[in-house]
Amino acid sequence: MRIWHEFILAAGFLTRLAPARIVDVDTLGRGVRWFPLVGLYLGFVAALPFMLGLGEGRPWIQAWLWLGVTMVLTRGLHWDGWVDLCDAWGSGARGERFWEVLKDSRMGAFGGMGLVMGLAGYLVLLSEVFPHGAWGVLIWAPVLGRTAAVVLAWRTRALRRPGLAGIFSDAATGRRSLLVVGTALALGLAFVPVKTLVFGGLLCVAGMLFLVRLARFRGGVNGDFLGAVIVWGELSVFLGWSLGGT
Repeated sequence: MRIWHEFILAAGFLTRLAPARIVDVDTLGRGVRWFPLVGLYLGFVAALPFMLGLGEGRPWIQAWLWLGVTMVLTRGLHWDGWVDLCDAWGSGARGERFWEVLKDSRMGAFGGMGLVMGLAGYLVLLSEVFPHGAWGVLIWAPVLGRTAAVVLAWRTRALRRPGLAGIFSDAATGRRSLLVVGTALALGLAFVPVKTLVFGGLLCVAGMLFLVRLARFRGGVNGDFLGAVIVWGELSVFLGWSLGGT
């Protein structure tokens, strides 16, 4: 019952596919070990309509619909982090000014450019995935994205700032991170070609290393970093599949 409770809490936080509940931070934090399986759950639900034939033969429409469905199911939480981080990084701000830009609810020029590039990347890459019926790619992408968030939280534990990042960083121990990575790899072997697993994984790691370096230079990490790495993790799978071929 405790395991199921933690999974439901994680699913309720990351998606709309489970009821959101108010719990203490320690209980919420322990849900990090279920992030890959929440990604699997999300991936199946988002891919199912297309597996059943929705928009068949119209890959651009399918790509746009899939992107919209995942935004609704996740409340666009990770996209907010992506945009905020693009704004702060692009501005070149340092010290507390970096965090002021990051927390500003208004979207600046760099956030706008980041949003366009991110959305365009999804649409272009997904338009290659759908004609081949590569449903496993759609299913595994959310898995790797949420796995990356846990690993980044673990690698930047000493830099955490107050907020959601602190909650999950405290819970993202080395043992839990290893469990999460092992789960993601096992699911990757089950759902995608080995080339996609390798290329997508390497691209994802490269993005995480960049964010770890940025966090060290800016003296902290918050929830926006974790949201941004989810976007990058999903893009890594789509790009890895395209580079690795069918």
